[in-house]
Amino acid sequence: MLKNYLKTAFRNLWREKNKTTLNVLGLTVGIAGSLVLFLLIRYHNSFDLNHSKHDRIYRVVTMSDGNSGKNYTAGVPTVLPEAFKNDFAEADEVTFTSYRSGALISIPKSSGEPKRYEEERGVTFAQPNFFKIFDRKILSGDAAKGLEQPNEAILSKKLALKYFGKEDALGSVLEYDKIQYKVTAIMADAPTNTDFPFELMLSYATKKSDFEKQGWHSIWSDEHCYLTLKENTKPGAVESKMPAFVKKYLGEENRDNQTFALQPLSTVHFDERFGNYNYNTVSQSMLLALSVIAFFLVLTACINFINLSTADAIKRSKEVGIRKSLGSTRQQLVFQFLGETTLITVFSVGLALLLAKVSLSFLNSFLKLKLVLSLADPSILIFVIGVTVLVSLLSGLYPSLVVSGYDPALALKNKIGNKNSSGYLLRRGLVVAQFFISQFLIIGTIVLIAQMNYFRNKDLGFRKDAIITVPVPVKEDPSPTDSSKSSKMRTLRTEILRLKGVELASLNNSAPSSGMVMGSGLTIEGDEKFYETQVKAIDSSYLTLYGLRLVAGKNIADADTARGFLVNEKLASTVGYKNPSDIIGKTIRVWGKKLPVAGVVKDFHTVSLRSPIEATIMMNRIRNYGSLSVKISPVNMQETIKEIQSKWEMLYPDFIFSYQFLDESIREFYEDEQRTSTLLTIFTSLAIFIGCLGLFGLASFMANQKTKEIGVRKVMGASVRSIILLFTKEFVVLIVIGFVIAAPLAWYFSNQWLNQFAYKINIGPIVFVVGLAVTFLIAIATVGYRSFKAANANPVDSLKYE
Repeated sequence: MLKNYLKTAFRNLWREKNKTTLNVLGLTVGIAGSLVLFLLIRYHNSFDLNHSKHDRIYRVVTMSDGNSGKNYTAGVPTVLPEAFKNDFAEADEVTFTSYRSGALISIPKSSGEPKRYEEERGVTFAQPNFFKIFDRKILSGDAAKGLEQPNEAILSKKLALKYFGKEDALGSVLEYDKIQYKVTAIMADAPTNTDFPFELMLSYATKKSDFEKQGWHSIWSDEHCYLTLKENTKPGAVESKMPAFVKKYLGEENRDNQTFALQPLSTVHFDERFGNYNYNTVSQSMLLALSVIAFFLVLTACINFINLSTADAIKRSKEVGIRKSLGSTRQQLVFQFLGETTLITVFSVGLALLLAKVSLSFLNSFLKLKLVLSLADPSILIFVIGVTVLVSLLSGLYPSLVVSGYDPALALKNKIGNKNSSGYLLRRGLVVAQFFISQFLIIGTIVLIAQMNYFRNKDLGFRKDAIITVPVPVKEDPSPTDSSKSSKMRTLRTEILRLKGVELASLNNSAPSSGMVMGSGLTIEGDEKFYETQVKAIDSSYLTLYGLRLVAGKNIADADTARGFLVNEKLASTVGYKNPSDIIGKTIRVWGKKLPVAGVVKDFHTVSLRSPIEATIMMNRIRNYGSLSVKISPVNMQETIKEIQSKWEMLYPDFIFSYQFLDESIREFYEDEQRTSTLLTIFTSLAIFIGCLGLFGLASFMANQKTKEIGVRKVMGASVRSIILLFTKEFVVLIVIGFVIAAPLAWYFSNQWLNQFAYKINIGPIVFVVGLAVTFLIAIATVGYRSFKAANANPVDSLKYE
């Protein structure tokens, strides 16, 4: 019997090659897309689950009141971990980490110049109990004691091979920041799914005195505190004591209402407020959106299958009638038709695995990931089996029940019609669902792309074209004085200004808009209130180079120490001066300096457009310079950059030259959103493609059902145009119904996404008009071919067939 079912199934599938091809194509694309999204979602949800104590690991984070709401940072005062360990008996282990990005590592040689390496992953100062909290396999050496003493280092296997050409590099010496470290242990390379991608760890004891000097009122975002709670201890037991802890150590000087909280390790990868060492957070809402899209892809593929199957059902009505007349039961017929569906699904899953495998090579390159598709992975195997069973049932159960339920008498008399054959209303409901999905995704994609274009075209308040930023070593001498540092930096600026292709140059700590932000609190004369502000160290050329406009007062002059401040309009209004001229000459206290305000600068964006413009103060402070901004001529730019590199290397021969165009660094602010936009566009296109197959299926069904009607209409003189309109008018109604459902939902969720940005587009009627128009065009293009073919059929053949 089974052999007969298989033979019949293969025969039917082969006979209806067009329908089979469309079914396989739709299911393959839908399943492949959902599988790729499953791998991406699973990857992000797997971060740092490898640690045996992951459910007991927490990070201490800092929150405080700002000028325009709460401020959040993962950084803590460097003295907090020791105090926390002493005051909270609930903590099992407490450790401190200080991450430094972009480190320059030297490998001393007995003779000649040392080898130098620039590590993008940077270095991390850590305490030895780090390895009691986080699991990291040690290949050689003793991690428990490897960071106990000053000047000790632990390397990853990858760096050991890179620096010393061998895996066992115990006892070898490396140099960072003019201090030599001895390698005491080798650890396994960091996995890709971790927010602790440490490859080089240095002993905290080396810099212990420097860390302790910072006290309670200095916080850097990359200095973290991690801990494990004792077993059966709830985090609430710790947080209930936190107010007393804050009062004890911050006391009355806690003017910005600073407090600390515990953040579970499981949320570190997803909480954009605090970030992580990987500089890569993914919101849970985004993963939920990708999950919904994955479900939509499978759902549209199943709807497509159902529509195509029911469109072809009438052709098999006589087969069902004969089988029932010969004694076949409905259960046997259902089993046969489900078997055909399962064969198509299994074949489609096989093709989907191949398509997903090929797609991953492009996706990994685009997202800079290393996603792997292997059926040896239990979770992937379960997903594949689950999708196969689910799709087989969703796609095959309804058509098999419909076809097997035909009355044999009506079937043999060829009287199976529209309303009593194939679930007229349900089929149209499924098509409405396809239109809803398509329009929901189309509108969402339009909003996302429009927001990305807004980012690219928004005036940031400063010039950014043809400007490069060049890092300047801040510790080229073991103990540099401000005067010696100033002399070398200004010599560099002077030499570069002499180059033909250089228009302007400025020493500073960062560009106007930068991922590097210095912050502080300030007070102004006549007001005891404490205000938060960003601080920028600049020279006298900064405003001219970046095109920043003074609205009151004058520019500051070059000097090794600050003699006056520049502030932006936001700071002036924040401290109570609506007219910028009124703040000129007022004394501000910041970083222990009391100086008058020399000028007010028109507002400009200092961070990404996710955040509002913040109060900013600018001063001449040589010790904070770390960057040289250069405005270069657009003619022979690469040649000019080579000349800049030559001048730079003459003054800093022990360091590696690097540069970045400012407009490129600003684009990196929105790199995650840009990738999301591209991903959403790709998977929306897949959903639309699968939906088009469903539309084609419905058009085929209508053509089959209206064969006699079309023939009669043509005999009676109907034109091809009127017959095409007969087909399309039904789709217009279905599209409008789908739009009415999709538009408000798309508006709501798009606004929820836009709310994370301080500067955003307004979702106007044009977005929905374009979404509806795109859907109409897609539907007409899809249905057009099938309806035109039906309209041009010979009516004699149509009536003869009937």
